[in-house]
Amino acid sequence: MDVFEAERLTDELVSAELAKQNQMWGRMTERADISEGQLFHAGIAQIDALFDRQNGEPDAFASAPEIYPPDWSGFRDYGSDIANLVVAVAFFTQEIKRKLLAGEDYTRLARGADQVYRPETGLPNLIEA
Repeated sequence: MDVFEAERLTDELVSAELAKQNQMWGRMTERADISEGQLFHAGIAQIDALFDRQNGEPDAFASAPEIYPPDWSGFRDYGSDIANLVVAVAFFTQEIKRKLLAGEDYTRLARGADQVYRPETGLPNLIEA
């Protein structure tokens, strides 16, 4: 697989998960769980457990991390690392939509003069950027 195929498949996987979530729970205007950042919290919980598993915790998904919405059920391991990342990204995407619908600012700030690149981490690839 080359980088372009990987990018395409990434988009397809996230889009398919978003469609599953929308089918299960409805679109944003129909949902009760969009308040109080629950989708964001669910995404963080998924990433938290995945991070723990990647750092050697074999039972990382045995119980929901504390940030998982307390009135939700169903926290689980979706299998592969990629599947767990896709679920988390879909939750984050739902939260982005909620914030956009609420009229929040989506301005991306540029790097400040005091935030210089460290050469040892590599410079940005201006050709692919």
